[in-house]
Parts: sequence; structure tokens; C-alpha cells
Amino acid sequence: MNQAAPQPEAITTTPGIPFIHVAGDLIVRLDSNPIHSLAHLPATPVAGALAVAERSTHDDEAAPLKILADGTEVPAADPRTDHMAVLFPATGWMIAVKALSKDGRPLETQQAAEEAGKALQLLGHNNWMLAPDKVYERHVIDRRYHEPAADKNLFPNLPLSDWYWTSTAAPWSSGSAFLVNLRLGFVDGLLRSFSGFGLACRRARQ
Repeated sequence: MNQAAPQPEAITTTPGIPFIHVAGDLIVRLDSNPIHSLAHLPATPVAGALAVAERSTHDDEAAPLKILADGTEVPAADPRTDHMAVLFPATGWMIAVKALSKDGRPLETQQAAEEAGKALQLLGHNNWMLAPDKVYERHVIDRRYHEPAADKNLFPNLPLSDWYWTSTAAPWSSGSAFLVNLRLGFVDGLLRSFSGFGLACRRARQ
């Protein structure tokens, strides 16, 4: 059976009362004199544009910041590598870029790494601690790179002669903890009595 072709939608207006009629990909504006002011304008994807702009703004706000010795914050893209720490606004963690060590050598135990983190005085803050595994995994390990498996723009001059201890205890033994191989970017568990470096972090923002 043949069906009648669909008729165009009728557009009506009351003189003196302007309105906007949206039809498909056209926006039709009718004002008090539709004969003289009928306009067909291409529809603009306003919602999509706003979403992109909002996402871009969010990305900018969440981008890491380098913290210089005087406390100045500069974008991660800044070419300077003499910064003291990196701030990650998305999570509020600040990470000191210099490895916890004993005169440049690995610390003797995981406990020594924890003590070095707590003793750190940097950028006017004294609430530093040895970073837990989630901080390494979220903000330090970057498997796009190796030797180190970290962004050298953010974390320059990391020693790689030993593993990096975390503050996270192993679930199978209180005498063990997780540690990170920053040469290749993987995590393992080991007795706390082994040597290693560490990275200090602090909660800078909630």
C-alpha cells in the first residue's frame, strides 16, 4: 500500500510573540513579523563545544606542576629540571624529585627509607613520608620509558642501582613490603631488610 508523503511541519506564530523553532539541523527564528525576519541558521553543536571546552579546562587544571626551590609553581612542560618536587592537582599528592638515599647510595633497609622520608624538610614542609605503592603507580611509573621507567622531565636524575621502597606492607607478611623497579617499571614484594632508595611524598591538597 502506498503511503502519502510526509507533509512538512507547519510553523505557526502569533504576531508580537517571538520564538525559536528547532527543526532537524536548522534553527528557524520567528519574531513578530515572520514574513520579514524568517531566518534559517545552521544549528551549532553548543553542548558538544561546551563539553570539549570544559574537558580542556579540567585537563589544564589536573596537569602536573613543577615546584621550584622558592615555591613557585610552573607547568610540567617548563624545560627546567632543577625543580624540587612535582605536584599532581588531580590527587593532591606532591612528590619530591630527589631520591631518598644515604649520600647518593641506597639506604640499608625499608625502615631506613621510611625514617628518611619522615625526616625530610623540603619547601618549608615537614610532613613528608615514604611514598606508598599507589603513588608510584599513579604518578611516577611511566611505561612509555625505561631506564628509568619514569618521565625524566618530571623526575630527573633518579639513581637506578637499586630498587625503590614503598611504605606499603605486603599482605602476606608484616616483615615484607612492596618495592619498585624504576629501571623497567614493575612492582614486587621483598623482605624489609633489603636495601633500596625511596621517594618522599606529602598530601599538599585534598
